[in-house]
Amino acid sequence: MKLNVETHGEATNPSLLLVHGFLSGNAQWLPNIGELSRSFHLVLAELWGHGQSPMPKGPLSIKGYLDAFEAIRHELGIERWGLVGQSYAAGLAIRYAIARPGAVSGLMVTNSRSALGNLKVKGSGRRAGGEPRPDNRHLPIHPIHARRIPEPTRSALIKTADSISAEAIQEGGRLGEKLNSLNLLADIPCPFLIAHGIHEKSFRKDMEAVKAMPGLRIADLDGGHAVNIEAAAQFNKLALTFFTECHQPGD
Repeated sequence: MKLNVETHGEATNPSLLLVHGFLSGNAQWLPNIGELSRSFHLVLAELWGHGQSPMPKGPLSIKGYLDAFEAIRHELGIERWGLVGQSYAAGLAIRYAIARPGAVSGLMVTNSRSALGNLKVKGSGRRAGGEPRPDNRHLPIHPIHARRIPEPTRSALIKTADSISAEAIQEGGRLGEKLNSLNLLADIPCPFLIAHGIHEKSFRKDMEAVKAMPGLRIADLDGGHAVNIEAAAQFNKLALTFFTECHQPGD
């Protein structure tokens, strides 16, 4: 069983793997594809049970994701690529970079309370009788509640979020509680950059603690949690500069 993947840009360009966050999909990258695909071969992968990716039998695992990412790399014949982990995917990207140091040229992550804070990821929610709720719009992270995401990206994300099953949300939530990565940051073997959306109020205390850690490269951008969308021009410029440096010949 494979994750759903779509690619953009010339396969001869340096490759980037982009993985979205919880209750999202490949539409997360709509404001970035046009600019970044001019210089990079973009590989967009959807989390299990999100978008067009199937929901595997049995519990989700970190190892399962790392194996799935590695399978994509081998299938596409990519020797080395950069990684972008948005929100929930930050913890997965960090672990992949540590586990596959020879395969990763650079790593960028965005605001992530699961990876960089102390978030308890909630499940799908249940009715009084114990049955999973049939919709996802009660969840605070559902894009129906987003006010800073422009169209048509917002509508595309709402459609994706509405289609995610209660099982995928509950299993993803359980795995999310294992994604804290603060004690792993010093082990990242490649250039590492945090693209920080400064307007996410719930992340400010977490980010204060992260900024107190020595040696981290952090870029403050004029966006919130979905910083790659809300501050797309800044994010695209940052990614282009960072990953171009990471892919310099001989590095």
